[in-house]
Amino acid sequence: MGRINVLDTATANAIKAGEVIERPVSVVKELVDNSIDAGASSVKIEFEGGGISLIRVSDNGIGMDREDAQKAFIIHATSKIRKIEDIYDLSTQGFRGEALASVAACATVELLTKQADSDIGTMVRFENGSMALVKDAGADNGTVVTVTGLFESIPARYKFLKKDSTEGMYICSLCEKLAIVNPHISFKLIKDGKPVFTTPGNGSMQDTIYCLYGKEVASALIPVDYEYEGLKLRGFSGKPSFYRGNRGMQYIYVNERCIKNASVSAAIDEAYRNSLMKNKYPVCFLCIYVPPHLVDVNVHPQKAEVKFHNESDVFRLVYHGIKEAVFESGEAKDAADLVRETEEQKREGSVASGKQLSYKFSTPVSRATDSFTAPSLSAASAPVGVSDAKAANDLLEALSKFRPDIAEISGTTSEEKTVVPDTSDEAVFPDVTDVPGDQKDTVKGSDDHSEDVVIEAEDTYVSDIDELLRSEFKGIIFDTYIIMESRENVFYVDQHAAHERVLYEKFLKKHKVFDSEKKDVQTMLVPALVDLGSADYSFVSDNLEAFAESGFDIELMGQRQIALRSMPVSDSARARLKSMDEPSVIFRHVLEDMKRDVPAKNSVWYSLIQTTACKAAVKAHDKLTREEALELISMLRGLDDPYHCAHGRPTFIKVALTDFEKRFKRIV
Repeated sequence: MGRINVLDTATANAIKAGEVIERPVSVVKELVDNSIDAGASSVKIEFEGGGISLIRVSDNGIGMDREDAQKAFIIHATSKIRKIEDIYDLSTQGFRGEALASVAACATVELLTKQADSDIGTMVRFENGSMALVKDAGADNGTVVTVTGLFESIPARYKFLKKDSTEGMYICSLCEKLAIVNPHISFKLIKDGKPVFTTPGNGSMQDTIYCLYGKEVASALIPVDYEYEGLKLRGFSGKPSFYRGNRGMQYIYVNERCIKNASVSAAIDEAYRNSLMKNKYPVCFLCIYVPPHLVDVNVHPQKAEVKFHNESDVFRLVYHGIKEAVFESGEAKDAADLVRETEEQKREGSVASGKQLSYKFSTPVSRATDSFTAPSLSAASAPVGVSDAKAANDLLEALSKFRPDIAEISGTTSEEKTVVPDTSDEAVFPDVTDVPGDQKDTVKGSDDHSEDVVIEAEDTYVSDIDELLRSEFKGIIFDTYIIMESRENVFYVDQHAAHERVLYEKFLKKHKVFDSEKKDVQTMLVPALVDLGSADYSFVSDNLEAFAESGFDIELMGQRQIALRSMPVSDSARARLKSMDEPSVIFRHVLEDMKRDVPAKNSVWYSLIQTTACKAAVKAHDKLTREEALELISMLRGLDDPYHCAHGRPTFIKVALTDFEKRFKRIV
């Protein structure tokens, strides 16, 4: 008896607030939705301190009378629906009647409203979840809602908020999305007293996009207008030549509600298949119009996801809509062909010259006492030994005249004229036979002087990496995965992930980021100009000091454009900075990491080293010889973590013999 408690109104509202109001951007979302539903043609959003100190949303909508102004704060009070059936035939944004009640439960809220046919407005003030004031007040037509002290009464929620700059970035990003899908409304965003953007409100989505993201983005878009089975698709999709490294600029709307949906994202990816490189994503602003009874918008607390009655129809709508607009129209055909030609050249180029990729692995080191010698890069008839290493050095020296980064990646320079035994821990290409002294090496020779190393060990326990190093080379599949076989297991090595890890640890040790604060900064002869969205520009402007401490010299140019005057680089990336496109690419990578609070302040070098290692490493589908593959495997020896690449992906996987026998029903 007495174990079931009926919660009081304040506690119940606070719990409900936690579901609806997750962070300041949730408040902005609910208030702007109400302004849109009120028929406003102008909406102004102001915030300070990331929205924690102040949020104010003003509109020129229909407003409310005194009675409605007070009822709006009652839980489950709404003007959008009357019965449960109305939920399945919605044409409005907000509808559940929880917005103002939830906000009032976790902040101080002041509402000022007036209808066009009234001479006087109404002010309602809520404090600590209770009404504190109701009075007549002078006001313009429409509604102004001011929220202050968010989560002061709920410290448990407050402590989970991020930095003001991050919370402010979320608000800017949301306002961008809302402005794009409502081009008939003029949005004005003010942050800490400074205007961020103002949209024209002339009904043109492309003009709004131009206002928010600039000419570069707006000029790369192709109109999409398609219908399928009663569904409609409107908006813009980007040319294949214009892409981003994530889905941050893929805006999807259903009945003018910004949502996320796996089927739609999959349809976009499928439409651009074979036209974009791996891990590249097109820019798109797509509005899907579905009969209200065929979509459920009430499956997520923040209404960020929807459920379609027929997912396959929506998939076909998006897929065929993009294909017809972007590809079949011919407007983007040249760009798509260029991407395909680039991929083909990438695959065939390494075959055209068998030595083209050799500099990545072939070692200039030779030890007279070792039983395994680096494979020769000269004629097949050349003797094996020191002359082979000299030929490798000569080739690397010749190549370095055309590719300055070759010397850096291979660990050699044009000044190295002779072959010198290398016994240091930082040798880029350790010899395959560099194994513990208690292990016995046996070498199988062949006419082309290539060797497979088989190492017999007497250890009672052998780690996966040790077993891999002792395994026998069996081949390469899909020009990506190296197959190595031991007595009881088969290893599949991802050549890109493995080489990325090798380079990552090499660069990491070289820069001594663990115990040194020295910064390696590249000052640019001509500053690199980078155009940013309002959310990114706001984040950068709030974190100039953090960027400066990491080696970035950034000047805010206005109109959401910045100038990079200097930036941190590794020595291996210096040659790449000759291209003016490269600084902006590297900066965007670092910006995305800092927005996610990764890496931490003063550790931006980790991200730079990751990016450099990834770009310098051999890629999937690059053709390697057996000798190069073996040498790559040997480079995993001595790494701090040979099991994962710099981004956390596995460098190899192991499949046991018993797994094969089970699959073939040899054992049960």
